[in-house]
Amino acid sequence: MSPQEPLGPFCQSCGMPLNQAEDFGTSVEGHRVNDYCHFCYQGGAFINPDITMEEMIDLCVGIMAQRGMPEPKARALLTDVLPHLKRWREASIQRVLQTAGGRGLPSGDEEC
Repeated sequence: MSPQEPLGPFCQSCGMPLNQAEDFGTSVEGHRVNDYCHFCYQGGAFINPDITMEEMIDLCVGIMAQRGMPEPKARALLTDVLPHLKRWREASIQRVLQTAGGRGLPSGDEEC
């Protein structure tokens, strides 16, 4: 574990530590969702479904700076951590599949 990595659990979208029950997002049924915070995920959906990872970093840097973390340190931390979170890994996989023209991944029987 790198010294910059939060101990968790933490939001798999913005990286916010999930310390209290009210920190967690909710499913459509109103049940707790363990992967996301209430700022990112409510009622079974992302609050900002079209936000990019870069926009999320900008948003979170502002919040972290307001709470006393120097902006360059916040940006470096988020730039290091966010690409490894579930939301952004899945988005990256979807972009690769779309770039492949919807052909999907080779089955193993095809020649590359």
